[in-house]
Parts: sequence; structure tokens; C-alpha cells
Amino acid sequence: MDFENKIGPLRKKTLLVVEDDASARLLIKHLLDRLDIEILESETGEEALELIEDSSFEGMLLDIALGTGINGLALGEKIKTDQRYKNIPMIAITAYEKRLLGNIEDLGFTGYLQKPYSAQELKMLLHEQSLTKRGNKITL
Repeated sequence: MDFENKIGPLRKKTLLVVEDDASARLLIKHLLDRLDIEILESETGEEALELIEDSSFEGMLLDIALGTGINGLALGEKIKTDQRYKNIPMIAITAYEKRLLGNIEDLGFTGYLQKPYSAQELKMLLHEQSLTKRGNKITL
């Protein structure tokens, strides 16, 4: 009997993905589907704030430049004030160079991925952040 059968089915991890670009959101969704990770997706920061009121997730991928309204840095800072999410991984996904963003770790970000990125780069970052359905590490 394998491990999964002994403990029952393993619950998929769920990530909050906030990205204003529809094609980028579709790409992320496709990549996460292949890793057996569910997503809650949002196009705006304001929509994400509404979404988290009735949702739970194990990690976040936040675009920094979200067009109009709240940007990804401010959104991340707001989400991290919610006790449910203060200790979960939050990854900045952006075309900006990290040095231009300042110290994003002070805002609660635990990772950074610069656009354009490859599927392998996203997988590696998710692995480093322990965002997997099997607990601590992603099975690649």
C-alpha cells in the first residue's frame, strides 16, 4: 500500500494569483495545473482583497504593476496584515528589476520572479517556497 492510500487523498495546494494581463494569467494557470496546484485568480488588487475574505490559500503570486488601482506591493502588504496569511509565501512577479523595487522582503514578500520567466524558473521558485500538495517540497 502506498503512502497516499494509507493517509487518504492529499489535498491540492491553492495559490492566489493576481495578474492583470490575461495571457500571463493563462500561462500561470497552465503551468500550475501541470504541477497539480489549484489557483484563485484575480485581475486587480481590489478584486483580490474581496476574494480573500471567503478563501484560503497556501501561497501568493502577485504581479507588481497591476494597472489602475492598488499595486502588487501595497496589495501584498495589506494581505500580510491578515493573520491567516502572515506566514505564507508571497512571490512578486514583475518585469521590474528587483533593485528598483527596494526591499520587498520588508513588505512580506518571500520570493521574486522577473518576467519573462520560464516554466522551469517558476517550478524552482515554487519548490524553494515549499508550495506543493505533498507538504514541504514540490515533486518535479
